[in-house]
Amino acid sequence: MLPLIAVLRRLVVGMALLLMLVLLPACSVSGQPPRQILMQALAMQVQFTQEDLAAALQLPALSGEPSLRRIRLEQQGHEAVEGQQALHLQGRFDWSLPDDPIRVDSPFDLLLLPGSKGQSWRLLRPPAEEGVGWRSYPLTRQGLVVDAADASG
Repeated sequence: MLPLIAVLRRLVVGMALLLMLVLLPACSVSGQPPRQILMQALAMQVQFTQEDLAAALQLPALSGEPSLRRIRLEQQGHEAVEGQQALHLQGRFDWSLPDDPIRVDSPFDLLLLPGSKGQSWRLLRPPAEEGVGWRSYPLTRQGLVVDAADASG
């Protein structure tokens, strides 16, 4: 009788593990962008901030892309933006400017809009003070534009 209980116990544990493997992926946010898209969106945010600071201080804009490290996603969800569902991502990341040894740990708050087929992504930026409306920027995958719509959005 004892071997039968051991076999049943193993069978129940195996079924539970199989059920977890099937159901756990369904718990993640559907339509999450690839890591490369997230990194490009963060790099664009850093560049936008640097350009805004340079313009405010009347300095020349820095050239080159920032170096990103340790992206830590803390919250994710969906948010309606002008009738469309955008992915809202919040967290922290480390970055540095080109030729700068100092790394900065910064929070991030991104809105990413998936394309109609879920294969392309656009970075959304809120309206500027001039009241122009939401701006969107296509994000690329492996150097190719995956959403060829007008970048001024």
